[in-house]
Formats: sequence, structure tokens, C-alpha cells
Amino acid sequence: MSRRKLNAACIVVSLMMLNTGCSNIAITKDQKVEQAFEKHLSIYPVKSLEDFYDMEGFRDKEFDKDDKGTWVLSSKIVTQSNKNAPLDVKGIVLFLNRNKREGYGNLRYATVYDDHSKYKETKYKIEYKNNRLFLKDKATSEVKHFVENFRFLVQDEQIGDLSKFKKIDSTYNSNVPLYTSEYQLDKNNNINQWVQNHYNLAEKDATLYLEGTGDLKGSSTGDFYFEVRNSKKQGDNCYFSESITYQPSK
Repeated sequence: MSRRKLNAACIVVSLMMLNTGCSNIAITKDQKVEQAFEKHLSIYPVKSLEDFYDMEGFRDKEFDKDDKGTWVLSSKIVTQSNKNAPLDVKGIVLFLNRNKREGYGNLRYATVYDDHSKYKETKYKIEYKNNRLFLKDKATSEVKHFVENFRFLVQDEQIGDLSKFKKIDSTYNSNVPLYTSEYQLDKNNNINQWVQNHYNLAEKDATLYLEGTGDLKGSSTGDFYFEVRNSKKQGDNCYFSESITYQPSK
């Protein structure tokens, strides 16, 4: 797939939360939420994807006692040229099995129409060895180059100190529990620039939206999600997303 200059870009990334907690000092709910986000993000970027083989995630009743679990990393770029065009999706899913210390997955190209019967998809098998991705199936040189030079955002970047950003909004719902924060993000921010550079996107200011689940006072792992949003023109759809989840190997 050829790269194109686009007028808007969004980033969606799902990460795993580790070691939630907060200080005993009397602080506001907003500050507790911000501290929780910062603590969970502090483990990224990872020095190597092989670090996940030694990283423990949250284990629920679905895990067998002898199963060390599998980390699942998913990253994709979605574009739409105009409101009547289909969505073009290019993404990688990588499974890092902690039991066998093996990495495998696939590269996926998909075209998504409003009429789901027109959906098209092509997949290529990939593997992870010696801290590199390799294509296992026959493909064009362009596809091979994409895989062998691919990087996950969590290998390269960190969000850093959230207090340096201008906060736009925040919420906390103790019934779920669910907490969110939104910040203003300029076009020169390192996360924004990383996506712009990797996918040939035009520079543009954005907002950083963070969403987490789990008890702020607890120590259990919860889901963590963030998105860098641009104001969208009608019919102009583009976003980058990344997620990290921990699942039973079966």
C-alpha cells in the first residue's frame, strides 16, 4: 500500500495497566486518575519485545495454573479517502507466547465497506525471532519491507508527564469503575510526530484522550486505552491504533 499525505490522523492505543495505586496524601480525584495513568505508562517504551516473555500480566480464572500466558500486540492504520469510500486497513497482530518464548502472528490488509458482503481481506503469516519480524508467506517486496521494518509504538515512545499538557476534561465513574482524561496535544508532541513520520501524515494539533478501568486504590491489572484525536472533516477518516492485552495461551 503506497503512503499518502493525509490531512488528519488519530492514534488509538490499548495497553495493559500494571500496579494501580495512589498516594496516602489527600489529593483530588483528577490527580489520582492522572497518577494512575502515569504509573501504568511508565513501563513503556520496552527495550525489546522479548521483555514481554518475562512480563507478568493480570491472571483471572480463565488461566490454567501452569500457563504463563500470551501477550497479544495489535497495531493498525485505518484510512478513508472520502465519505463514500471504503475503509482501508493495514495492521499487524503478534502473539508472544511466554510458555514457548515464541512469537508469531499475521499482517492483514482489509477493505471494509458499508455493505459487509463486499469485505475483502488478505493475510500473511509472520514470526518474531532475534527481536525482528519476518514474513513467512510469499509476498511483494513492498509487503516484505513493511514487515521487516515494522515497529510498534510502545517500542519507541513514551507519553511522559501528563501534568505538562493542558487538561480539557476528566471523568470518573466508580460503579464501573471507569476513568478518563483528555488533554490538548500539539503537532510537535513525540507521540503525534511518531505516527506522522511512520505513516506520512501531515502535521496537525490533536487531543490526547486516556481511558482506564479498575480500582484506583487496588493493585489489580485493568485495561488501558488512549487515543490522539484530530478534528475530522466530513468524510475524512484516519486513525492509528495499538493495543496490548494478556490472554490465556489456549
